[in-house]
Amino acid sequence: ATLGISIEWNDRYLLRVEGAYKPFLKLDSDVIRVPIIPGSDPRNMYGDLAGRGVRGVVLEAFGVGNLPDESRLGWIPWLKEQRRKGLQICLTSQCCTGPLQPALYEAGQLAADMGVEAGPQMTPECAVVKMMLCLAHPDIPLGVPIAGEL
Repeated sequence: ATLGISIEWNDRYLLRVEGAYKPFLKLDSDVIRVPIIPGSDPRNMYGDLAGRGVRGVVLEAFGVGNLPDESRLGWIPWLKEQRRKGLQICLTSQCCTGPLQPALYEAGQLAADMGVEAGPQMTPECAVVKMMLCLAHPDIPLGVPIAGEL
């Protein structure tokens, strides 16, 4: 839909659901959005998220899923440590449109190799709620659409 003074619906993109809709009301709110800021060090900016009780991160990468891989910035070591502590990480893009393809870059591939999930493009807000749902319902994979979000 296009939102302005009114709402213009693009009907071809509306989800067509067969059968009865079953809402999922249980969510795990221990999720945080982490935008990657050029030149930032996540160890200083975010610290030990898993140690503070965060269970899920929506990591907002550059473009198709790239992130800094300079050792002085520490993104890859930080992600590795947080994953080792059990943090679930969903990779999204700071771009509004376009597919995620983190394997195009070495750092994106390293993140994928350590279990950082990159699925179809979702808005950061949608990805946060989807992460909250998946943490509360471990049998629901992040990359499976529930209500047309992917």
